[in-house]
Amino acid sequence: MQGFGSFLPGRVEFGSGTISVLPDWVKGKSILFMSDAGVKGSGILDPIVAACKGSAAGVTEFYETPTEPSEDDAAAVAARFKEATIDAIVAVGGGSVLDTAKVLGVLIGSDASVADLFDGKFPASRSITLIMVPTAAGTGAEATPNSILYRPSMKLKVGIVCGLFVADKIILDPDLTLGLPQGVTAATGLDALCHAIECLVSNKANPLSDMLSTEALRLIFANLRKAYKNGRDVDARANMLLASFYAGISIACAGTNIVHALSYPLGGRYRIPHGVSNAILLAPAMGFNAGVSADKLAGLAGFIGDASSLNGRDSRVEAVMRELEALTRDLGLPRKLADLGVPASDLEVLVEDAYKVRRLLDNNPREVGKDDIRAIYQSLC
Repeated sequence: MQGFGSFLPGRVEFGSGTISVLPDWVKGKSILFMSDAGVKGSGILDPIVAACKGSAAGVTEFYETPTEPSEDDAAAVAARFKEATIDAIVAVGGGSVLDTAKVLGVLIGSDASVADLFDGKFPASRSITLIMVPTAAGTGAEATPNSILYRPSMKLKVGIVCGLFVADKIILDPDLTLGLPQGVTAATGLDALCHAIECLVSNKANPLSDMLSTEALRLIFANLRKAYKNGRDVDARANMLLASFYAGISIACAGTNIVHALSYPLGGRYRIPHGVSNAILLAPAMGFNAGVSADKLAGLAGFIGDASSLNGRDSRVEAVMRELEALTRDLGLPRKLADLGVPASDLEVLVEDAYKVRRLLDNNPREVGKDDIRAIYQSLC
């Protein structure tokens, strides 16, 4: 049996209306309330902030978190609040907000810089409480010890992995995800699917990640189309939020691999949203792994309609591969690199960039060479 280690959040509240616990969590504290302009503009934050102001000792609001933040963005936000007196950070938003909050929580009150974090030079401890409230079901960032930032010097998105990034408290309230635009629902939902399926086939897959990633995939296959078609379906939203959380914990103890490795150059060079770049790579990348991960992939056929009655491992794997392609198509996401503004002439640059992402490629169940990476990208031209 494969051994494992994992970072787990300290406290989790799940269910409709659970945002109501937040005022008690921040009572008497000086808090930094973080989000972004999009979430702020939706109006869902107004009653939450008002409740916090009625309970906390002080509330500083920040809504300028950039989408797909860079190393420089994170450093600028950290410089703004580095000397602030803050007891807790409440991060309400998508992965960009949550990832930025993790970095900020570690840097405030320390001598470390963002560059230090990339170099693995972490402070010994974190004094600020991290409270994570996702408003989309996709990144699972609330559950991971990872923060993904764009590094301009490398033209690549790079992940920082640090135990201090793990949230102290998490609220999973599906009411905050109701009415999310279809495009965001699609991209974030397929991001969660990528997390779960990559962790399932990961070299570091283990009893905990297998259990959580399999359940995440069951929930996603059953609910993603429902959430996409009806943004007010609270049950589908709740199931997707839970699936994203499960997949996030799976990342913490098993890790992603080939899809994310090939996705990072797309996000880095062309600033393509993370979920979109993952989605376009999902089917061909998992097709590459199918031969060595057939048993695990075949086990997913039971979650896919008529495929559950198929006999034979190969036919069940083929059904799963078809479903991955169908999901991308049905959710209206791009299926070719040209649709994302990626010219075929950049193919070799992408190959070289992706091949450098060793932390993820080395976790893939099948060895990945430059020719393999090239073939996957070419299949999308």
